[in-house]
Amino acid sequence: MERIERIHALHRILTAARYPVTVQRLQGELECSRATVYRDLAYLRDYLMAPVIGNGEAGFRYDPDEANRFELPGLWLSSQELHSLLAAQQLLMRSGGGVLSNALAPLQHR
Repeated sequence: MERIERIHALHRILTAARYPVTVQRLQGELECSRATVYRDLAYLRDYLMAPVIGNGEAGFRYDPDEANRFELPGLWLSSQELHSLLAAQQLLMRSGGGVLSNALAPLQHR
């Protein structure tokens, strides 16, 4: 599992947890080493400003007072950028598809 996938999985686990989640459980669910769990938790807390609280003995969770306000950063496109991507997809479809045509197909329905 790549780092970004682990970060998203870790976010889902901590968001759904009502009680602190142990490092052992995180290791099992994320299929990674103990050190990787700690690195990913530090990345969430220090770089993404996630409200991670806890320690290795008791487990980790999101601060209940802050958890509802935290979201992982996403990809935000302006309407002009989205329109440009869809126009590019239309051109690709007319020319026989391409790498982007499959990736952009879900955007057509929105």
